[in-house]
Amino acid sequence: MKQAIVVGSGSDIARELSERLKRDDWSVTGVPARTWSLPVVPWDLLILAHGQLTPIGRFFETPRYEWFTSVSVNGLAPLEALRTLWPQRLQNATVVFIAGPNMANPSASYSAYRAGKAILEMLLLTLNEEYPDTKFRMLRPGVVNTKIHQQTLNAGYRAANYKRVRAIVDGMEKTVTHDEVYERLKALL
Repeated sequence: MKQAIVVGSGSDIARELSERLKRDDWSVTGVPARTWSLPVVPWDLLILAHGQLTPIGRFFETPRYEWFTSVSVNGLAPLEALRTLWPQRLQNATVVFIAGPNMANPSASYSAYRAGKAILEMLLLTLNEEYPDTKFRMLRPGVVNTKIHQQTLNAGYRAANYKRVRAIVDGMEKTVTHDEVYERLKALL
Protein backbone atom coordinates (compact mmCIF):
# COMPACT_ATOMS: atom_id res chain seq x y z
CA MET A 1 0.00 0.00 0.00
CA LYS A 2 1.33 3.44 -0.96
CA GLN A 3 1.88 5.93 1.86
CA ALA A 4 0.96 9.63 1.68
CA ILE A 5 1.49 12.45 4.13
CA VAL A 6 -0.68 15.53 3.66
CA VAL A 7 0.56 18.58 5.54
CA GLY A 8 -2.10 21.25 5.70
CA SER A 9 -4.88 18.71 6.09
CA GLY A 10 -7.27 21.37 7.35
CA SER A 11 -7.54 23.01 3.95
CA ASP A 12 -10.52 22.02 1.83
CA ILE A 13 -8.37 20.90 -1.08
CA ALA A 14 -6.00 18.83 1.10
CA ARG A 15 -8.92 17.20 2.92
CA GLU A 16 -10.62 16.28 -0.35
CA LEU A 17 -7.38 14.96 -1.87
CA SER A 18 -6.85 12.84 1.23
CA GLU A 19 -10.30 11.30 0.91
CA ARG A 20 -9.78 10.46 -2.74
CA LEU A 21 -6.35 8.98 -2.09
CA LYS A 22 -7.86 6.74 0.59
CA ARG A 23 -10.51 5.58 -1.87
CA ASP A 24 -7.68 4.60 -4.21
CA ASP A 25 -6.08 2.47 -1.45
CA TRP A 26 -3.47 4.91 -0.22
CA SER A 27 -2.64 5.06 3.47
CA VAL A 28 -2.93 8.77 4.30
CA THR A 29 -1.57 10.61 7.32
CA GLY A 30 -3.01 14.11 7.63
CA VAL A 31 -1.19 16.80 9.57
CA PRO A 32 -2.27 20.40 10.29
CA ALA A 33 -0.10 22.96 8.48
CA ARG A 34 0.89 24.82 11.61
CA THR A 35 2.29 22.05 13.72
CA TRP A 36 5.72 21.21 15.06
CA SER A 37 4.79 17.56 15.43
CA LEU A 38 5.34 15.87 12.08
CA PRO A 39 4.95 12.11 11.73
CA VAL A 40 7.96 9.84 11.44
CA VAL A 41 6.56 7.43 8.86
CA PRO A 42 7.82 6.35 5.44
CA TRP A 43 6.10 8.03 2.51
CA ASP A 44 5.72 7.75 -1.24
CA LEU A 45 3.81 11.02 -1.58
CA LEU A 46 4.15 14.22 0.39
CA ILE A 47 1.57 16.94 -0.24
CA LEU A 48 2.41 20.34 1.22
CA ALA A 49 -0.78 22.38 1.30
CA HIS A 50 0.30 25.39 3.31
CA GLY A 51 -1.47 28.57 2.36
CA GLN A 52 -3.00 31.84 3.39
CA LEU A 53 -3.97 34.79 1.24
CA THR A 54 -3.68 37.49 3.89
CA PRO A 55 -2.58 40.21 4.05
CA ILE A 56 -4.57 41.25 1.03
CA GLY A 57 -4.05 44.66 -0.48
CA ARG A 58 -1.52 46.68 -2.36
CA PHE A 59 2.08 45.88 -1.45
CA PHE A 60 2.96 49.14 0.36
CA GLU A 61 -0.40 49.20 2.11
CA THR A 62 -0.04 45.82 3.81
CA PRO A 63 1.54 45.62 7.27
CA ARG A 64 5.19 44.53 7.08
CA TYR A 65 5.00 41.89 9.80
CA GLU A 66 1.86 40.31 8.30
CA TRP A 67 3.45 40.37 4.84
CA PHE A 68 6.62 38.59 5.96
CA THR A 69 4.62 36.11 8.03
CA SER A 70 2.52 35.23 4.98
CA VAL A 71 5.61 34.73 2.80
CA SER A 72 6.91 32.40 5.49
CA VAL A 73 3.64 30.45 5.75
CA ASN A 74 3.31 30.08 1.97
CA GLY A 75 6.94 29.50 1.05
CA LEU A 76 9.25 28.72 3.94
CA ALA A 77 6.99 26.58 6.16
CA PRO A 78 6.44 23.95 3.44
CA LEU A 79 10.20 23.76 2.91
CA GLU A 80 10.80 23.31 6.62
CA ALA A 81 8.25 20.49 6.70
CA LEU A 82 9.96 18.94 3.67
CA ARG A 83 13.36 19.09 5.39
CA THR A 84 11.91 17.42 8.48
CA LEU A 85 10.11 14.66 6.57
CA TRP A 86 12.80 14.10 3.92
CA PRO A 87 14.65 11.25 5.69
CA GLN A 88 11.49 9.09 5.67
CA ARG A 89 10.89 9.27 1.91
CA LEU A 90 10.72 6.01 0.01
CA GLN A 91 12.41 5.33 -3.32
CA ASN A 92 10.91 7.30 -6.24
CA ALA A 93 8.82 9.47 -3.90
CA THR A 94 6.89 12.52 -5.07
CA VAL A 95 6.61 15.90 -3.32
CA VAL A 96 3.68 18.10 -4.33
CA PHE A 97 3.38 21.76 -3.42
CA ILE A 98 0.03 23.49 -3.97
CA ALA A 99 -0.27 27.00 -5.42
CA GLY A 100 -3.08 29.14 -6.72
CA PRO A 101 -4.32 29.01 -10.28
CA ASN A 102 -2.90 32.24 -11.66
CA MET A 103 0.74 32.21 -10.61
CA ALA A 104 1.90 32.87 -14.18
CA ASN A 105 -0.15 36.06 -14.56
CA PRO A 106 0.08 39.30 -12.58
CA SER A 107 -2.49 39.54 -9.82
CA ALA A 108 -2.98 42.62 -7.68
CA SER A 109 -3.61 42.41 -3.92
CA TYR A 110 -1.85 39.10 -3.16
CA SER A 111 1.86 39.97 -3.16
CA ALA A 112 2.73 38.03 0.02
CA TYR A 113 0.93 34.88 -1.14
CA ARG A 114 2.53 35.10 -4.57
CA ALA A 115 6.03 35.76 -3.16
CA GLY A 116 5.80 32.69 -0.92
CA LYS A 117 4.57 30.44 -3.73
CA ALA A 118 7.22 31.85 -6.10
CA ILE A 119 9.87 30.59 -3.67
CA LEU A 120 8.46 27.09 -4.05
CA GLU A 121 8.06 27.40 -7.81
CA MET A 122 11.71 28.32 -8.33
CA LEU A 123 13.11 25.93 -5.76
CA LEU A 124 11.34 22.87 -7.13
CA LEU A 125 13.29 23.35 -10.37
CA THR A 126 16.51 23.13 -8.38
CA LEU A 127 15.29 20.23 -6.25
CA ASN A 128 14.38 18.22 -9.37
CA GLU A 129 17.93 18.78 -10.60
CA GLU A 130 19.62 17.95 -7.29
CA TYR A 131 17.49 14.91 -6.35
CA PRO A 132 16.57 13.02 -9.54
CA ASP A 133 15.30 10.04 -7.49
CA THR A 134 12.41 12.18 -6.20
CA LYS A 135 9.82 14.11 -8.21
CA PHE A 136 9.00 17.65 -7.12
CA ARG A 137 5.77 19.02 -8.57
CA MET A 138 3.48 22.03 -8.27
CA LEU A 139 -0.25 21.33 -8.23
CA ARG A 140 -2.22 24.27 -9.55
CA PRO A 141 -5.79 23.21 -8.86
CA GLY A 142 -7.48 26.10 -10.60
CA VAL A 143 -10.26 28.13 -9.01
CA VAL A 144 -11.96 25.89 -6.48
CA ASN A 145 -14.75 27.21 -4.27
CA THR A 146 -13.17 26.70 -0.83
CA LYS A 147 -13.11 28.45 2.51
CA ILE A 148 -9.84 30.26 1.68
CA HIS A 149 -11.91 32.73 -0.37
CA GLN A 150 -13.36 34.06 2.87
CA GLN A 151 -10.04 35.85 3.41
CA THR A 152 -10.66 37.83 0.21
CA LEU A 153 -14.23 38.59 1.20
CA ASN A 154 -13.02 39.79 4.60
CA ALA A 155 -10.56 42.13 2.84
CA GLY A 156 -13.42 43.76 0.94
CA TYR A 157 -12.36 46.18 -1.75
CA ARG A 158 -8.69 46.02 -0.71
CA ALA A 159 -8.84 42.89 -2.89
CA ALA A 160 -8.66 43.88 -6.55
CA ASN A 161 -10.74 40.81 -7.43
CA TYR A 162 -13.35 41.14 -4.69
CA LYS A 163 -16.34 41.09 -7.07
CA ARG A 164 -15.08 38.01 -8.88
CA VAL A 165 -14.44 36.13 -5.63
CA ARG A 166 -17.91 37.11 -4.41
CA ALA A 167 -19.30 35.55 -7.61
CA ILE A 168 -17.22 32.41 -7.04
CA VAL A 169 -18.42 31.99 -3.46
CA ASP A 170 -22.02 32.69 -4.47
CA GLY A 171 -21.83 30.00 -7.16
CA MET A 172 -22.19 32.48 -10.03
CA GLU A 173 -18.89 31.46 -11.65
CA LYS A 174 -18.01 27.94 -12.70
CA THR A 175 -15.18 26.51 -10.63
CA VAL A 176 -13.00 23.42 -10.66
CA THR A 177 -14.40 20.44 -8.75
CA HIS A 178 -12.46 18.42 -6.20
CA ASP A 179 -12.64 15.45 -8.55
CA GLU A 180 -10.93 17.55 -11.23
CA VAL A 181 -8.25 18.60 -8.74
CA TYR A 182 -7.65 14.94 -7.92
CA GLU A 183 -7.28 14.12 -11.61
CA ARG A 184 -4.63 16.87 -11.84
CA LEU A 185 -2.82 15.36 -8.87
CA LYS A 186 -2.88 11.89 -10.43
CA ALA A 187 -1.45 13.36 -13.65
CA LEU A 188 1.50 14.73 -11.65
CA LEU A 189 2.18 11.33 -10.12
